[in-house]
Amino acid sequence: MVKLNFVSMVVGTAIQLGSYAQPATSTEEAQRVEFMNVVKADSLSKPLLFQNAMKYVASLKNSEEKFDLKLKDSIDGKVYGQSVFFVYSQSGILKKISGTITYQLAIEVKDNKYRYQFSDYVFHYYKQDRYYNMVATGKTKSLEEPNVSGWQKLWTSHRSYTMSKMRDNIKQLEIKMAEDPKKIEKVVAKKVEW
Repeated sequence: MVKLNFVSMVVGTAIQLGSYAQPATSTEEAQRVEFMNVVKADSLSKPLLFQNAMKYVASLKNSEEKFDLKLKDSIDGKVYGQSVFFVYSQSGILKKISGTITYQLAIEVKDNKYRYQFSDYVFHYYKQDRYYNMVATGKTKSLEEPNVSGWQKLWTSHRSYTMSKMRDNIKQLEIKMAEDPKKIEKVVAKKVEW
């Protein structure tokens, strides 16, 4: 009886102490910059989805982004890497580089489904050197930081540009992952039979 009361007193104290922990506020969750989803890909095999993921990564290398492949594992169906793209402080003909944004990209595939994750966005500051070239300063700031002293309007612009660019990248990824060469060949064959 004494042991039971002692255990219930310890558990009761632990529960009371746990109740003082502060939950994450909605503003902290709202500032989180991450895109993640699991997508069903009916009747697409793991090797085909992996091949489509590699095609998507290759298309990133040909766009305005620079992609560095860190892991390519066809057996486990995993593609990991880091991508970099420029952000500008002026638009139009006189674009001025403000810095670069790096992010981590992970694509994992299984039969009939795949998962993607775009995360860990970091802004890298650039400045003009004495030869008027824009060079990295080595200073970084996470894109999840809500405030930047001195240039809040530009920071908000970089965040919104990154969000729209990632939405476009996700659309391109979903289009590329849904490609099935067998279906395309059947459609072409039907058109020829006319």
